[in-house]
Amino acid sequence: MSDTPASLSDLRARVERLEVAEAARAAQWRYARAVDTVDFDLLADCFTEDATLTTRRGTRTGRDAVVAYYREALADPIERRHFLANQDVEVTGADAGTVRAMFAYTYSGEGVGILGWGRYVDEVRLDDAGVGRISAKTISIDVHADPRDGWAR
Repeated sequence: MSDTPASLSDLRARVERLEVAEAARAAQWRYARAVDTVDFDLLADCFTEDATLTTRRGTRTGRDAVVAYYREALADPIERRHFLANQDVEVTGADAGTVRAMFAYTYSGEGVGILGWGRYVDEVRLDDAGVGRISAKTISIDVHADPRDGWAR
């Protein structure tokens, strides 16, 4: 690689794409940590003010509505763990990307044992400090079952 202005410009653009991709992945990781620890402040910080959340239960619009959904969904005092896999980031702009990932999760508590998995599609925008926040999240659940009852179809 030479140090010509064209190659420096190309290198700068490649580094910027990598920064967007890493910020998008980090937004998804923060989201999983917020849900696992039931940290609503961190959860709110994962989303943009105008965020949308789409689940099998419908779509919520706005950070407050998204956090309200999670306050209800996470009300049971059970242990939760996310496992993200196969994160694929498509950089869609100078400060935006889409992260597609598979996830698995466990819920456990008194009399409760759940194993599940599915897919996330997160549209992420970076703020002026380079922090990625989810502007649109779609959650698709493939399996949500008690392994004691069997999960195979």
